[in-house]
Amino acid sequence: MNKTAKMSKKRSNGKKSGDKAIMTCDEVAEFLRVHVSSVRRWSRCGKLRAYKVGGRGDWRYRKQDVLAFLYDTSYTDSRGQGQREVIGMIKA
Repeated sequence: MNKTAKMSKKRSNGKKSGDKAIMTCDEVAEFLRVHVSSVRRWSRCGKLRAYKVGGRGDWRYRKQDVLAFLYDTSYTDSRGQGQREVIGMIKA
């Protein structure tokens, strides 16, 4: 576990990211099991809806938006596979 993830875990009072309606970038990355850079990239290009909060411009994500992104069938990866096909490969 990287340092950022450890700090995020401490702030969440032991709750898992799946229990929260509003998530940080680190929590989304942990939930989706991807790198934080991927979450940020998806947010910048508009694939994953995010909200800037506070004076520093921190990003927050609604869990329903993350789930919508996860199950979006219009997404295709570099090999032309749809999101559901990739998820099916993981579950198998």
